[in-house]
Amino acid sequence: MIKKIVFLGAPSTGKSTLSEALAERFHSVSVPEYGRDYWIEHQVDRRLSPEQLLHIAQVQNQWEDQASVNAKSYLFCDTNAFTTWHFACHYHTTPLPELTRLAEDSWQRYDLVVLCDNDIPYDDTWERSGDANRSEFQQFIQQYLVAHDIPFIKVSGSLASRIAQMDAALNALEPAQRNSLPSPC
Repeated sequence: MIKKIVFLGAPSTGKSTLSEALAERFHSVSVPEYGRDYWIEHQVDRRLSPEQLLHIAQVQNQWEDQASVNAKSYLFCDTNAFTTWHFACHYHTTPLPELTRLAEDSWQRYDLVVLCDNDIPYDDTWERSGDANRSEFQQFIQQYLVAHDIPFIKVSGSLASRIAQMDAALNALEPAQRNSLPSPC
């Protein structure tokens, strides 16, 4: 049975890097963030419509479902519908009801929710909204998880440290299967 792990965190918190590194380490699959490429191609004045945000969440779920077929033991998901819902709240105040439903239902899709800490340097690329937004988004995500009793772990530090923290968390999910895996970098 495939265990699905989702990585959350504000922009530039290392979600993609960690997801890809773990997929490589475990010879499995990392589901990239559909919304990033979609935003780059379709944004107008750095914004997407509520309908476009709903589309992103729907396609992200489809990508996860399709990737599950090729996953081995773990499926590492770079984001989820909650992240898209959060962007919709930030930019439009009130997300579409269907997006809200996808965000609420998203927690049932994962065996482990991982919050990537914002303790790494901010990568200030043109498509990101700034380090101040990163701090605000990070605080919102963590408060939401706590307020809604969503179990999660928080990983921090260097990539090697985060991999070691993930190794411990994955061992806790399936200790019998993981005893023979190589140690982290």
